[in-house]
Amino acid sequence: MRFILRTLAVVVICLFIGYYTDLFFEKPTEVNSVDDKAVQQGNVDKNKTDDGKAKVENQASLAVYVNKDVEVLEKRYGAPKRKDATPYGYQNYIFHRSDGQYMQVGVLNNRVQTIYALGEDLPLKPFEIGMDTEKVFLNMKLQSEITFNYQDNYYRFELSEDELNIRPLISLGGGVYAQVNFDKFESKVISIRYFNKLSLIKMHPYEMTYQGDIFKDKVTDAQWDAIDKASDQQVFDITNIFRKRYDAGELVWNERVAEVAFGHSVDMQQNNYFDHDSPKYGSLADRMSQAGIDYQKAAENIASNYLDGPAAVEGWLNSAGHRKNLFDKSFTDIGSGTYRKYYTQNFLQK
Repeated sequence: MRFILRTLAVVVICLFIGYYTDLFFEKPTEVNSVDDKAVQQGNVDKNKTDDGKAKVENQASLAVYVNKDVEVLEKRYGAPKRKDATPYGYQNYIFHRSDGQYMQVGVLNNRVQTIYALGEDLPLKPFEIGMDTEKVFLNMKLQSEITFNYQDNYYRFELSEDELNIRPLISLGGGVYAQVNFDKFESKVISIRYFNKLSLIKMHPYEMTYQGDIFKDKVTDAQWDAIDKASDQQVFDITNIFRKRYDAGELVWNERVAEVAFGHSVDMQQNNYFDHDSPKYGSLADRMSQAGIDYQKAAENIASNYLDGPAAVEGWLNSAGHRKNLFDKSFTDIGSGTYRKYYTQNFLQK
């Protein structure tokens, strides 16, 4: 009997200790990083390039605004909520009058270069948010290779099998291209990203072979600081849009949690590692404790080398472990911290 009582006492003590330490820290089982897409000089078949003469015909699509003056788009959707810095030479005009009309419009010299369209109420024909991926595969001609010329230079983009299944690239004519982004777990469209040729070259979301120039922009430290702050806001906005779309509820921004997230992104970038556990600062539970943050449960998503905030969030959405954190209904607060394309978002339940 004494042995049984001692055993029960030990179990109770262990549970008590666990409750206030890592037992209620949701330790991620995955990390989310993409390799930098290969960019190399090579031979491009000039006879197979898209001449870009055909025009985008569907007027019920945001694609018609690409390469046009941004004022044309503003007449339809009003002034942007803010203008964000990017590492690609253009500014992102953020339109967010409602979650249903959320979009990021890349503008250079007053011309629309690219559009990231997330809102369910935006005109995206022949696509739509929530559309079955099977319809995209049946109705559109998907290619593993896109080739075109731009200013007497030649470019070829090659899509892997995984990219074809999650984010295929489709030529719409007139030098406009649509990246259709899927939720691979529910097999439906979650967003559309439109590119003109220049933005596609600069961002190169797929392996690129070229003859000529790659139009790469130099980014100063001051510019990176502005880009990182913009990415934090985008990650926050887009996370909440997806959470509401998937009935997970809206999260509140927590500045102290954001500082912990930012510190981890800086630590990973400066010390050249990619992991939830820092060699110097320990686990998320350790970092939260060092910051004096109380919580019932916490979790962390990290990512690196994505094009931008929207791409990082969609990467988490399509990764089982990160998706679980992204849509956990018990979380109340979020803080995001971006540093030089290292992304960290921390969740907690108060």
